[in-house]
Amino acid sequence: MQQSAAATVPQSFTAQEVGASLALATVASDLGVEAVIDAICPVRHGAAPLGRRVLIAALHRALAPRGQNSQRSVPAWYATSALAELLPMAVADLDSRRVGEALGGISRQQVEQIESALVRRLIEKEGISLTALAFDCTNFDSYAGASTTSRLLRRGHAKSGRPLRVMGLGLLVTEDDGMPLLTFTYPGNENDVTSFARFLKALDRRRGALDLPLDTTIAGDGGNISRQLLLRLEKDPRYYVLRLPAHHLVDVPRGPSATLRPLMGKLKGKVWARKYVCAVYGVERCVVDVYSRRMHERQKPGLCRDRARARDELRNLVRLLENQRQGKRRAAPLTVRAVKRRVDKALAREHMASLFAVRIKKREPAPTLEFQEVPQAWDHLHTHVLGRTLLVTNRRDWTPEQIVHASRKQSHNERLFRDLKDPGGVSMLPLRHRRDAALRVHALVVVLGLMLAKVLARRLRRAGLPATSITAVLTPLKNVQRARLHYGPDAPPALRALASSVWVPSERSPHQQAVLAVLGMSNRPELGTTLINALARSRRGRQGKTAA
Repeated sequence: MQQSAAATVPQSFTAQEVGASLALATVASDLGVEAVIDAICPVRHGAAPLGRRVLIAALHRALAPRGQNSQRSVPAWYATSALAELLPMAVADLDSRRVGEALGGISRQQVEQIESALVRRLIEKEGISLTALAFDCTNFDSYAGASTTSRLLRRGHAKSGRPLRVMGLGLLVTEDDGMPLLTFTYPGNENDVTSFARFLKALDRRRGALDLPLDTTIAGDGGNISRQLLLRLEKDPRYYVLRLPAHHLVDVPRGPSATLRPLMGKLKGKVWARKYVCAVYGVERCVVDVYSRRMHERQKPGLCRDRARARDELRNLVRLLENQRQGKRRAAPLTVRAVKRRVDKALAREHMASLFAVRIKKREPAPTLEFQEVPQAWDHLHTHVLGRTLLVTNRRDWTPEQIVHASRKQSHNERLFRDLKDPGGVSMLPLRHRRDAALRVHALVVVLGLMLAKVLARRLRRAGLPATSITAVLTPLKNVQRARLHYGPDAPPALRALASSVWVPSERSPHQQAVLAVLGMSNRPELGTTLINALARSRRGRQGKTAA
């Protein structure tokens, strides 16, 4: 009995993720990703097709674990993944140097053509709505040295706060599930206004490919606005809803939040607003003053924290001056100019300068510093500033509810940026490239992987299944695995031969079964089959041949 059991029980098995790989490869096949890239970027006869290389690189960014998301790890990861069967290719053609040379030869015009063609197919296949679009930009850290010649990697205002060279990325997404429609890279030291001007130029080049309706509305952030850009937006037939910084509207008094009108519908009890026409940059434009209770509650803790920090820094400065007055300070003496500089630094955070009344007097042997909090300023912040947002738009026929809803479409950009900066997901980081052409193609590869994952999330959401994030969509699919059993030398040769050619599926939860059913993958043979089913099929095949 022991010998019989040793001969029939597997000695080991090899597990392999297959659910997410098959789902993303199916979406890529539906959109014709490889055919689009190969048609735009042909290669010489006998060379590996560029479309499959780009697709495998995009799937690698979406599926590989955090420790294997570099380009050097693609061959080893691909050889042990299900993509070796789904998208067969010579492993040697995925060498990092060969892939880098091939992708580095893609020009900027070809990158734009690839993205335009894929977006056109995405709109046709998935029925994406283009009624409202949202634009935003961000930057990504790079560890490039000072000797780099890249025009995209520049020292600027990094979102991470680290003094590194950064590359900027602009995104235009739809209100319909936040699908990326237009992306472009720009130097990291450019401000948001300049990047928005670049976006408008890119949008003019893509107008024919996107086929935008005449009533399309573009939503943007307050950092993207300026007098010249508003005039440019209004010169062409473009509708916009942009956030307006409060200091750009100085001639119109803003009343307390309690005087605003409550909105109806989904925003009832959450948002209050008032719509009026006033002068913005010297031209009469439609402005909506919005108050959000949720935004107010979220801003209040940060404001209290900044006030406590400013108070502590001012008290510490008073203590230093007192020590200098008593001769206990051994450092360089503080002058009036040095004290003003430290006070400005302590009150540099937003709204802090209005919350404290500071008075500095020149005395010997040390200046004097007196400060006190202004309770009226704190009350004014709560009643007039916190939770308030200004929106400027040329949609004068829209109600305040419609304008506020359009401005909130920009939350899709924030979700996409979180996904692009998540090292465990479809991440743009780390940026290991140093040439501009390679950086543009790297952005194309990452956005392509993100687009395929967003299509999966859209299909699940339309079927009524939860798809709150890319991670929530890919994690259940990554847990759909298959295994290959390994038997010892005492096992029957027929059993060993069958096990070497059959994948055994993993057990699926009800949620995984529902996801596979929605994606039409429940009975796909690539997911694996049991040995009993394989033996039954082979037995039916032999019976059919005997009967014939």
